Amino acid sequence: MMTKGETVKSLYEQALEYLEEGYYDEAANALQSYLNDNPTNAMAHNKLGVALAKKKNRKEAKQCFEEALKYDAHLVHALNNLGNIAREEGNLERAVEYYQKAIHIDPDYSLPHNNLSVVYKQLHRYGDFIREIKTAKRLENRKVHNPKGRLDFTSWLKELWSKPHK
Repeated sequence: MMTKGETVKSLYEQALEYLEEGYYDEAANALQSYLNDNPTNAMAHNKLGVALAKKKNRKEAKQCFEEALKYDAHLVHALNNLGNIAREEGNLERAVEYYQKAIHIDPDYSLPHNNLSVVYKQLHRYGDFIREIKTAKRLENRKVHNPKGRLDFTSWLKELWSKPHK
């Protein structure tokens, strides 16, 4: 028999699977249930925001990302997502602020660099655009989010087969 902690954990894991598979209603429902027992889990609020954003519920998604930041002011994923919402709303300067804050917290996280480059291009700030897109690509190539510096088997195979052979 599963304990309440195991049930709650598996509920969160199920929500992430729903999200990954594109079942946004199911993901949102599972995350709401999870948050009933874990109201201060910043990442769960962020993931709920992602599910809502995918369902085009921008206002509610924005509230979830802001709620996530109440519990973890350094959650770069929520900052990046708020930047995306600001960009979608046409508030490009605000998007720049969110992306820059995420980069300040985690300069090795490539996604806000990439998103910032998109906004800079929209703002006709081409020098900044080039700098950020190059930074994003460099970081993606370094695979900086692998904490032990080891590749999983699939990534290792991709890297092996992407190298030019003599």
